[in-house]
Amino acid sequence: MKLLIAMLLAASFMLATVPLNATTYYVAKSGNDSSNCTSASAPCLTIGRGVSVATTPGSIVQVGAGTYTESITMSNAGTASALITVRGQDGSGCPTTAISDVNSPTGTRPNSSVIIVGSFQVNASYVAVDCFHLESNGNGGIGSNSGLIGNSYTNIEVDGNGCTSCGGGFYIAGVGSVSSSGYSSNFTISRNYVHGVSNGFYGACSNCTFSDNEFYALQGDEPGSDHDYVDSWGVGTIYRHNYMHGNTSNSCDGYDCHMDCIQTWNTTGDGTEVSKNVIVDRNVCFNHHEGVIVQDNAGNGDVSNWTVTNNVFAYPPWDDGSGHPSVAGSVQPWCWVFEDGKLGANVFYNNTCIDGAEGFRNNSGSASFKDNLFYSAGTDTSVYDTSSATVTGANNLYYAVSANFGGAQFTGDITNKNPNFISLGTSTTQCIGCNFNIQSTSAAKDAGVSTSPTVINDLLGTPRPQGAAYDIGAYEYAGTAKPGTPLNLGGTAH
Repeated sequence: MKLLIAMLLAASFMLATVPLNATTYYVAKSGNDSSNCTSASAPCLTIGRGVSVATTPGSIVQVGAGTYTESITMSNAGTASALITVRGQDGSGCPTTAISDVNSPTGTRPNSSVIIVGSFQVNASYVAVDCFHLESNGNGGIGSNSGLIGNSYTNIEVDGNGCTSCGGGFYIAGVGSVSSSGYSSNFTISRNYVHGVSNGFYGACSNCTFSDNEFYALQGDEPGSDHDYVDSWGVGTIYRHNYMHGNTSNSCDGYDCHMDCIQTWNTTGDGTEVSKNVIVDRNVCFNHHEGVIVQDNAGNGDVSNWTVTNNVFAYPPWDDGSGHPSVAGSVQPWCWVFEDGKLGANVFYNNTCIDGAEGFRNNSGSASFKDNLFYSAGTDTSVYDTSSATVTGANNLYYAVSANFGGAQFTGDITNKNPNFISLGTSTTQCIGCNFNIQSTSAAKDAGVSTSPTVINDLLGTPRPQGAAYDIGAYEYAGTAKPGTPLNLGGTAH
């Protein structure tokens, strides 16, 4: 009897949490917007019509293959237990195309058969946008407002979308205009591919997770903005296992732009440009000027407390030979630079830095450098700029191909011993074929200090340590050359 009662209670709970009126609405190129869209045999014609009638939490708007020239705004909200989902696939998962790049986070790119020539604006909470490909009509990619009219949005999932020359990638409004308490929050943005836009992501988002995305060869907006892969604000946001690459010094035609992996700043000092407790973990970023650049310009601590772990930063923007290179050109001064103000307590553990320097300067914060691997392909042996700052560290490795480093900076540091990467690639300007996994002969193997609990896995998810001690750098040697493509780390297929 007790078991029967428990089963009945469980069943009643499930019924209570699943909306009884949830409906699947259909959109197809053969449709008609005078339809109510509730039948696959009588679909709507436009996505806009589909999302306008999907008002009940748990509803699904399923869009058939084809090109839709329209800009869409989602204004109907779901609930925590029942998102409203709009998807360009039938529920079996978004189609993908396999790629051979060992640095890809998933080994695939989304390959949706639903193309939107226009923008996609999400102005509601508890919404999922899955498996579309956006192309340019000058209106940008997928965006959301933040804190406007006293309202901020939460729990939005953006998964498996492509964006090619769509003006801008992902944009969340509010930077410089909305208090951080009004930032949008709890977004999950995963497994998307963004190519040929001015920015990969720009915006303010707290407790949000960006994982398994690829941002490639940013351009456009000339003369205009920097082509940063990510410009980030928010509290508690995570950037994990993303791949950023392919920027050229020629994409900024006629003006001086910088191209950074992740950048933030605080010029207002009024609580509208806040970036605290941010995690940058297990990312690969090629072709950049600065890997991570963090500036508390106003000096009030609104930008502080970053954790940078298990990342690879390598090589500057490359010159494709088309002329008009930017003033900054193909230089890469920093793998990371944190400067000015009150930056709090920051951590830099188990990163692999190729041909760049490390700055933590002119601020009242602190930084810890442990188990980082610094590799110079030439003669540069300048690693740190830590003037007017408090820094500690241990067990970093420094190696230059054509020069020798001087004395160690921190206890346990290793100088002038080869890390023996698997491959520096066939083109160091584009990093084609680069694989910064280490080999069994690497001086980085078993030479680190434990950075647990901050770091317990390497860039590919391999548990640390595999040998007698942590390996130095972003990769842990596991006995054989590890595959370049692990299982993806996050996101939900709707």
